[in-house]
Amino acid sequence: MRIKHFAGYGCVEAKRIPNASCTLHVHVEGDHEWGLRRDDDYDLFNWLVKRFDRSVTDYEEWRRKDPKIFIIEWSSAPGQKDNCDYYFTY
Repeated sequence: MRIKHFAGYGCVEAKRIPNASCTLHVHVEGDHEWGLRRDDDYDLFNWLVKRFDRSVTDYEEWRRKDPKIFIIEWSSAPGQKDNCDYYFTY
């Protein structure tokens, strides 16, 4: 799915990956000057969690579940797209 980058401009590709070890696994791929890694849980909630898990709609309720966020980011060869995997457990 093509989504807007968290910086507010440009687009990246993101898709939900089935994963039994976490509640939500989202793979993001693209090329953006700000990169793909975002550590702020509020922005991650609004950028990815709400979009890929429709059962979660309220940030405060989600925070009460004490979510754990694990991020793996890597860059490809020059000229290739960057990749980032977000693992959410809540």
